[in-house]
Amino acid sequence: MMAKTHQAFAVFSLLMVESHVSEFAGRIDIACLLVMLGALLPDIDSPESSFGRLMPVVSKPLHSLLGHRTVTHSLLAIVLLYCCLVASPMWHLYAKTISLGFISHIIGDMLIGTNGVALFWPFKQKVSLNPLGMKVGGAGEYLVFNILLVAIVIQALQRFNPAAYQVLENNISFVWR
Repeated sequence: MMAKTHQAFAVFSLLMVESHVSEFAGRIDIACLLVMLGALLPDIDSPESSFGRLMPVVSKPLHSLLGHRTVTHSLLAIVLLYCCLVASPMWHLYAKTISLGFISHIIGDMLIGTNGVALFWPFKQKVSLNPLGMKVGGAGEYLVFNILLVAIVIQALQRFNPAAYQVLENNISFVWR
């Protein structure tokens, strides 16, 4: 999955579960930034990724030792990330939000891309939930990305501008009658 699709999926996921991630009461902007950061973290194992290019000193050795979509795309990585964030005095307030982005990344890679992820690493068997065989950067991913953007806009309107959402809902209802 491309970085922008990972980030859109992470924001969509945040909006879906926002009531359970209450550490940002009223500060959805900060929550969105942190969930988008979390959505890029698993690709630290790829020197070509957005996050990997920022940290080549980590991404290059990790990629050469373990490859892409292995340990950083596993249940073990989710648990370790969450535990490290919770234990950190600086990051503990953001643990749920960053971890949500991390989890959304892994789910996204299982949905788009033909290789799957090593969800149960150190076992090498990769898990894929991609019955349509959508390729990274292919037409299917672009369609998913645009659907996610529309869904985010609709959710944002519903939350921040209920009157505009109502107009949209009425117009859509009119079209479908």
